[in-house]
This record gives sequence, structure tokens and C-alpha cells, in this order.
Amino acid sequence: MKSLIGDKSFYKRLIAVALPIVVQQLITSSVQLVDNIMVGSLGELAIDSVAVVNQLYFIVILVVFGVLSGAGVYTAQYYGSKDFDKLQQTFRFKIIASLVVVFLSFIILSFFGSFFISLFTENTSVVTGGMSYLRIVRYSMIPWAFSVSISFTFREIGITKSLLRISLITIITNTFLNYLLIFGSFGFPALGIEGAAIATLISRVLEAALFILLALKRGKVFNTNIKDVFKINPIVLKAIIIMAIPLMLNEVLWSTGQTVFIQAYSTRGDNAYAAANITQAVSQLVFVIFGGISTAIAVMVGNTLGENKLELAKENSKKLIFAALVTAVCMGVILFILSYFVIDIYNVLDETKAYAAFNIRVNAITIPIVAFNVSMYFTLRAGGDIKSTFIMDSGYMWTIQVPIIFILSRVTDLPITMLFLIVQLLEIPKMGFALARYRKGNWIRNLANPKELI
Repeated sequence: MKSLIGDKSFYKRLIAVALPIVVQQLITSSVQLVDNIMVGSLGELAIDSVAVVNQLYFIVILVVFGVLSGAGVYTAQYYGSKDFDKLQQTFRFKIIASLVVVFLSFIILSFFGSFFISLFTENTSVVTGGMSYLRIVRYSMIPWAFSVSISFTFREIGITKSLLRISLITIITNTFLNYLLIFGSFGFPALGIEGAAIATLISRVLEAALFILLALKRGKVFNTNIKDVFKINPIVLKAIIIMAIPLMLNEVLWSTGQTVFIQAYSTRGDNAYAAANITQAVSQLVFVIFGGISTAIAVMVGNTLGENKLELAKENSKKLIFAALVTAVCMGVILFILSYFVIDIYNVLDETKAYAAFNIRVNAITIPIVAFNVSMYFTLRAGGDIKSTFIMDSGYMWTIQVPIIFILSRVTDLPITMLFLIVQLLEIPKMGFALARYRKGNWIRNLANPKELI
């Protein structure tokens, strides 16, 4: 037990790194909840229209996350080893790769957006509403590519307070613009869900501008000139790509797996689909701890591995996993309490509220399980054990969870509450595999060592 608890300096470092990210994501999730409520005041049709587009956007986001994570593993370790030249090369890769993904996504969604939306619903009004939202919000992906590349890099080198400030500015702007443009306040036109899309686009452009300014001011260790953006050592590029491709594939499979779950829930009716989206919006208020977990592990495990302090990295990982579990239990209690009154804010049917309340309570009870698996995932990834992360994440999802829920949603009459419960309970067997891979120790590697690039 003693090995699971850190000293004062450990928790001081943990709080300094993770707390700004948790607060940043808490604010973001709170505002997303407010946005969800604003759109929800327009009715369940509006919720479904925006939610189905956000589900497509979610896939794009996770694909980019996968690509950036491959470079991020090296970013954290190169920063630990003080190899700033290679650190800059990882940043260049992030910029190029994220822009490539979002441009391709932009083109695909521009031509086939209605087709993808129709996969989630047979309601033509939802498809029409979703397309009116997508036509505007798709442009926000381009500035977002710059923002996420810069913010990921700052996280991986342990600079997080500035990210919180930018999020505050962006979020306040987005909320205010939503109020103006959704409802037509202060003389502005009432544009409904199109107003929400415009607010998102403007906020993303502002966010990108602020992140670029921050990179110029505080990102000297990784920043790069535009003329040098394609200057990446072939050996470094090969190592990043080898790391990035499985992570990107993992995120693609994981996000599409989540999409299958949502589609399975939607077979139980529009109110079930709305309940699933409300569940996600409310649960994000406590799921913010996952952002803190990933950042803390990248810095306190990844940086330490790069410094070649392998035993210290292992000790830190145990303490971080234990801290994540304790925090998750506390957050679960908060979420369980929230489930009894936060649903009433929504202007939806009582049946939808009942479904959402049950699902939120399931999340509250199972969040320690998810926190354990998330901690294991990011620890294994910090040391480059991509094979294990792939198997325990998307591999497990597509061989176990997806087939079970797909079949149950089509050959049984189980309500959405039971389908949701089964998906969450299937996280339990994953814990055993994750722990076994962790104990094997393949993740305890210094990737900043030139020999690891060969």
C-alpha cells in the first residue's frame, strides 16, 4: 500500500500538471452541457440533429488524436532527454498530419454528409437539421487542427496553466455567441442550430489564433518556422509513423465502435437516442479526470522514461493509477447525486429523462473501472507498448463489446438502459488483460535512446 502513495513533492507535481487540464475540461464540459441545454430547448429534434453531426465530428477528432498521440509519445520522452531538435520534428509531424486528416474529413463530409447522418436515423427532419449544422461547423475543423497540435505538445512537456486560460476565453466566447445566435438575443437573428454552428466556428478560429500566439511566446523548445515544417529526419519520421499508425487505427476502430453503440441505442427510438446524448453531456462533467490522468502520465511517466529513470517511471505509474482510482470514486459519487436533478433542466419527454438518469447512474458506479483501464492504457502508451494498447482498447471492443451489443439490439427487446448497462459492465474483463500487460513491463522503455529509433 505504501508504494501506491506518493510524497508531498509527488502530489505537488501531479496537481501542477493535471489540475489545470481537469479544470479546463470541466469548464469545457460544463459549457458543452449548457450548449446542449440551449439546443435542447429547441426540442429533441434539434438535440438529435446536432448530436448526430457531433458523432461524426467525434470520429474525426479521435483519428487526429491517434495520429498526434504517436508523435506525442516521442514528444514527452524527447523533452525528458532534452533533445529539442527531435522534439521540434515531432511537432512538425503533428501539424502536417492533423491538417491532412481534417482536409480529407472535410472533403468526405462535404460530399457524403447526408449519407453518414442517415446511418444514425431514419428521420428525414433530423437528416435535414444535421446537414444545416454540418454545412457550417465543418469549417471549424481546420483551425482546430492547429489548436490541438499545439495544445497536445504543451501538455506533453508539462505546461498546462496557459491552456486553461485559452479555454476560458474560447468557452466564454462560444457560450455568449450561442446565446446571441440560437435565440436571437440583443437584436441578433434567431438562427437555431445554425446559430450554434456559427458560434462554434468563430470560437475555433479565436482559439487557434490564441494557441498560435502562445506557441510563439512560450513554445520555443518545440516551435518551428513555416519554411522548416517539412524538415523531419527520415529515421525520426519512420519511428513516429510506426507508432502513429496503430494508434490512429485504434482510435478509428474505437470511435466507430462507439458509433455502433450509439446506433444500437437509436434502434430503441428517437427518445432513446436523445437520452444517450444527454447521458454523455452530463457524464462529461466528471469524466474530465481522464484528461488529467493522460496528461499526468505523459509528463510523470513519459518524461521520466525519456530521462532514463526507468524505475522511477514505474513507481510513478503505480501512484498515478491509485490516485486515479481514488479520484474516480469521488467523482462517481458526485455524478450519482447529479443524476437526481440535472436531467430536469432538459425540455424532453419524461421517458427520455428516465432513460438518461439510469444511464448516468451506471456511469457513476462504473467510472472507477473505466479510470483503471484508462490509466493502464496511457501508461502502456507512454512507453510505446502500442501492441498492448491496441488489443486492450479497440481489439477488445470489436471482438467482445460490439458483437454483443449489435446482436442484442437486433434480436432482443432489451431497453436502452439494459443495453447501456451491458456495455459498461463489459469493461470489467478488460481490467485483467490490462493488468497482465502492465506487469509484463514491455512499456518500461526509453524511446529517446537513439537505438530505439532503429
